[in-house]
Amino acid sequence: MAKTQSPLPVSYWELQKKQKTISTFLFILLFIFYLVAFGLLLAVILLGLQVFLPGSNPFSSTNSSLYAAGLILIAAVVTIINFGQARKTGSNYILSNLRAYPPDPDDRYHLSFINVSEEMKISSGLPRLKTYVIPSVNINSLSLFDQDKTPAIAVTEGLLAEASRDELQAVAAHEAAHIQKGDTFLLTLICSLTAFYEKFLDSLEKEPEDYQRLQLSRTGHQATSAPLAYVASSISFLLIKFFTMLVSQNRELLADATAVELSRDPAALARIIYKAWIANSYLGDTSTLTPLFLVPPDSKETTDNRWSRLFSTHPPVEKRLSLLAGMTHRTVEEIKNEVRQQEKLREDSRQVIQASLEGGYPEKEKAILNLKEQAETELHKTEVWEIKQAGGQWAGPFTLGALVSQPSFSPAIRVRNLKENRQGRALEFPQIRFALYRQAKNQPVDPALANRCPACQTGLQESFYEGVKIKTCPACSGQLIRMADIEKVLARQEYDFSPVLREKASLYQEALLNPSKRALVFPKKKPLTCPACGLQLVVKPFNYYYVFPVYKCYRCQLIWFETDELEILQILFQNRDH
Repeated sequence: MAKTQSPLPVSYWELQKKQKTISTFLFILLFIFYLVAFGLLLAVILLGLQVFLPGSNPFSSTNSSLYAAGLILIAAVVTIINFGQARKTGSNYILSNLRAYPPDPDDRYHLSFINVSEEMKISSGLPRLKTYVIPSVNINSLSLFDQDKTPAIAVTEGLLAEASRDELQAVAAHEAAHIQKGDTFLLTLICSLTAFYEKFLDSLEKEPEDYQRLQLSRTGHQATSAPLAYVASSISFLLIKFFTMLVSQNRELLADATAVELSRDPAALARIIYKAWIANSYLGDTSTLTPLFLVPPDSKETTDNRWSRLFSTHPPVEKRLSLLAGMTHRTVEEIKNEVRQQEKLREDSRQVIQASLEGGYPEKEKAILNLKEQAETELHKTEVWEIKQAGGQWAGPFTLGALVSQPSFSPAIRVRNLKENRQGRALEFPQIRFALYRQAKNQPVDPALANRCPACQTGLQESFYEGVKIKTCPACSGQLIRMADIEKVLARQEYDFSPVLREKASLYQEALLNPSKRALVFPKKKPLTCPACGLQLVVKPFNYYYVFPVYKCYRCQLIWFETDELEILQILFQNRDH
């Protein structure tokens, strides 16, 4: 009986050897691409000369040798530049284009991803493996080689939110399989080759920073950049299509099969592929990165025909599901029913969790009410500063942090301390000098108010919301969250929301659509100070789509949500398609 050799594990030296072979092969193909492209361009130019200059003979034997030498030289130079740039900065461009960042061990979902990736690294025998998270609520993943030639797996926040642990293992196994087979290195290099022109295209599309230029100058810039942008995008498109024809769809099927060897769970891989297929797997304007994805953005339009097999890097999803379902002796419809059943169980769990949160305890509610009353009393004691305006009037009272945040504040301006009943230049007060010193050292302006609720001055408590570490106020239920973590919260849904919250969210939705109602639904917010730095928070719309006001600190990159605001934002986001 023939002995089958398992492809696992692989050694570091085998990976290096495979990468060197792939690099050489791709360099030769890139040279051929440019040689043919420049050759066709030269032929068109010479034919044009022969037509418009009948007496000329551009195709003489002497000229032909010169043309051939020049053509080879130009193609070689462009190939070396393009290939060198791809090896040096291509992967960084891909990661920055996707806004990918390393996972946060303090985040429960990210920690699970780190652990699963470590398991797959050991199972596959990979010497090193990096992990990245893409801040997108859509479901997808990819693998690539980092700038230091270290393999990496990147998943979206949406995938982390929707995938169970076994499905996350299957995704990591699928991407590890691509790394083992050499697909990842090949596709990273292919996508990096187009990055040269993509970056050039980005630089042309940027508006000039000097908006005081004459209209004629701006028009000239646009007229010059338009043809260059067209050429850059055309070369990028042709490059990706040229190399796509060399990538077989069977590599995706082989990666699925190898992932089953690693994870031992074909049903889990089938489920997450189906979830990505029926959900939105689009990751922005990243068409040149499509070969890297678990499921391409246009997967619903992929058909199994000759044209698709020639230009598509992925086989139809139904074909992948059929093969994976066959490994478990099930049908594709049974796999789909498992996904529906799984979602129903998650929905039931959300309702149970929400019911327990809504129950409450009378003793606890009474204690929180007393705490809030005490905190509100203490809040007024800190508002002891007034500032003299240009007209001679006194504005205030302010807390110390709000005082130094005033636009008109300067060390020489006159201020008044109501508690001490004296006034003078700002620098004459030791409290203000100390506050400015701490501000320069990136420390809280007023240590007494650090880590306290901006609204009621109750001490903030660390907690987790949707797996994200945040700070909450036990008195008024306000929530302090990093701006970078908002995408995580919106991608996840561990809790269901009460009818009262949903009704409130519907009022917000009406106000967003009807500006005349905003003054009634969105009350004017009073000035508050940041619990981290102590400076005054600014009131800004959450974003350009959800324009209801929230408190932001751009210095600390924090957002303060008052009672129910974060939950209302989640409801609005979940109902965005409606």
